[in-house]
Amino acid sequence: MIKSCYVQVDRALWTKRREEALKRFLEDIEIGYADRDIIDFIKLVFTKRNVFTTSSCSGRITIVDALYPWLRDESYIVFKKHEPVTVEEVVSIVSSKPLHRFWLISSGPIIHFIAPGIEVACKVLSIAREAGFKHSGIISVSEEGVVIEVVSGTWTSFLLKDGEYVLVNDLNKVVAIANEILIEGKKRLEKLFKMFKEVDI
Repeated sequence: MIKSCYVQVDRALWTKRREEALKRFLEDIEIGYADRDIIDFIKLVFTKRNVFTTSSCSGRITIVDALYPWLRDESYIVFKKHEPVTVEEVVSIVSSKPLHRFWLISSGPIIHFIAPGIEVACKVLSIAREAGFKHSGIISVSEEGVVIEVVSGTWTSFLLKDGEYVLVNDLNKVVAIANEILIEGKKRLEKLFKMFKEVDI
């Protein structure tokens, strides 16, 4: 049994965490750091009584310098964009030499919701899965709330360059597919947005 499942959420701590998250979100908008494609959705979430978000991403295309695309340590993001990319943008990176390998990664939305209890968390999960976010679940329970990680599952990676060797013959096709995957994830986010408008949480 997971011991943390028996932890009782402290509503006062949950509310304090919600206030801090909202303040940080508004600051991110002000300085231009917030992901523009997810701002309206997060604003909507903060109008709900029993749920809020912390880290959220509408989906992005990155180029990382790493031995393998899933590594965290010794992995460096050299390019990041939350919108479709152009071949020219990718070429500008590939023309340089990586420390390890250049991987182009297209990944869908990921959102972390915080609920004040298991019942609300399960409701959020049900909505998310109906919207196409099948790879979602409760990842932690503490006095500050129940954390739900909502993931679209739309993801792929392309090995662009290994040391000095360019491994992609048709960069136009690779970029087109990466953009398709990004857009598919954003469509699921739009569906989730519409469903949240109609639900009372």
